Amino acid sequence: MMETCDCVVVYKSAATAEKAGSREESYPSTTAREDVRAIAGSLAGGGYRPEVIAVGRVTADLIRRLLELAPRFAFNLCEEIDGDGRMEMAFAGLLELLGIPFTGSDSFALGLALDKFRVKQLLEAEGIPVPRGVLCRPGSAPDLPPGMKFPVIVKPGREDASLGVNGDSVCSTADEVGRQVRYIHDVYRQEALVEEYLDGREFNVSVIGEGAPEVLAISEIDFSRLPADEPKIVSYRAKWDETSAQFGGTTPICPAGIPGGMKERIDSIALASYRAVGCRDYARVDMRTDSTGAVYVLEVNPNPDLSPQAGFAGAARAAGFSYADIILRISASAIARGDRLEPATYAF
Repeated sequence: MMETCDCVVVYKSAATAEKAGSREESYPSTTAREDVRAIAGSLAGGGYRPEVIAVGRVTADLIRRLLELAPRFAFNLCEEIDGDGRMEMAFAGLLELLGIPFTGSDSFALGLALDKFRVKQLLEAEGIPVPRGVLCRPGSAPDLPPGMKFPVIVKPGREDASLGVNGDSVCSTADEVGRQVRYIHDVYRQEALVEEYLDGREFNVSVIGEGAPEVLAISEIDFSRLPADEPKIVSYRAKWDETSAQFGGTTPICPAGIPGGMKERIDSIALASYRAVGCRDYARVDMRTDSTGAVYVLEVNPNPDLSPQAGFAGAARAAGFSYADIILRISASAIARGDRLEPATYAF
């Protein structure tokens, strides 16, 4: 135990195991944790005394350790536990039960954001534009609603990091949709989300803050160098296989060149989406345009990669902030929440 510790950086220690039959392999970049060291270093540079805790599974020893350390806050990087993304919200819930303030969204928002179809329904109810889509549950064949146009994109309904998204995900026929839906059902054991594919520009919009969130900068994915036979999407290989043509063909440009009126529209939609899902401290809203230039929300990600070279940090730099600036700002938000809470009383 480190008696002088005043904060902890908690992260999932075990790499996600490859699923049998999956086309999404493990790559060095999927197991590297550049964010942990960088965040701990930023906290130390800001005057904090962090202790780093790797979480493989939630055990009584882990709970005792957190209680003994009694940190002022936790920088929470546990996006899954023991390879299960559903446990992301459970670990956040544990911190809530222990009365330890933590960075990032609360357990409810994390659980909600993992369910992509529910988020679509929520955003649509809030008047936020989303692509038309339908959920295909395991054991059922795809049943596309009347008027839904090809091509469509098929992806898992409850995965992160582009898992289940590959070169076959964009489908132009009913047979292709059936094949890809079966792939999601068989390999990922969950529902498949089928959405109209928008063949336009793609934007990643990084947002920071809680009470008065703000957009840092807008990044655009440049698909111009993708091989001609690859769909213009950020697939799993495009995100993680640094040796692939997909990775080299999906270069982010930040800040993106966007006309003023369109930027205002994107900023407004991003902030509305952030609030609708209940995000706090930081998140990324992914958007895409159709052939007319209309903007739609693809996904709200409440736990984007915070590595120094990742997109969120790049957006912060483009907005005039250093890496340490955003880490300390996120931490200050968690501390402020803790200061508003009554001290926890434990019966054990």
